[in-house]
Amino acid sequence: MKRLVSIALALAAVTGLRAQSPGLEVEAKFVKVLLTSTGQFGFCCNDAALKKKLEEMGVSVGPGFKFAWGSSEPEVLALKAQDRFIVCSNLEWCKRGACMAVVEEGGKPQLYLNTANAKATGVTLPEAIVKIARKI
Repeated sequence: MKRLVSIALALAAVTGLRAQSPGLEVEAKFVKVLLTSTGQFGFCCNDAALKKKLEEMGVSVGPGFKFAWGSSEPEVLALKAQDRFIVCSNLEWCKRGACMAVVEEGGKPQLYLNTANAKATGVTLPEAIVKIARKI
């Protein structure tokens, strides 16, 4: 019984440390900064709330852009097959095909970069973004 309690406490501690979505406002601001810094003017996004927020911020949203938001693992995989530069809010999806993940850790937004996935898209990121991102 004591061992089961120890395992349960360890699992609770690990799940409590997992990254979470930083919220719509932070995600939209990051996307806008990413687009501006890479010279892009539009973004592919099927998430209705994020799409609305991006449009409010003056970002063109449509299906034909190189940069895209991945809202689910199947969507990330489909976008990867199209050689899109995928941004998401789930660190696991970043390991499975997305290029960047914007997550919240310890109450602060954190950026993760999957360098192999990003390189495969042919997109060149500004050094400032590469430096601040944690590499996967």
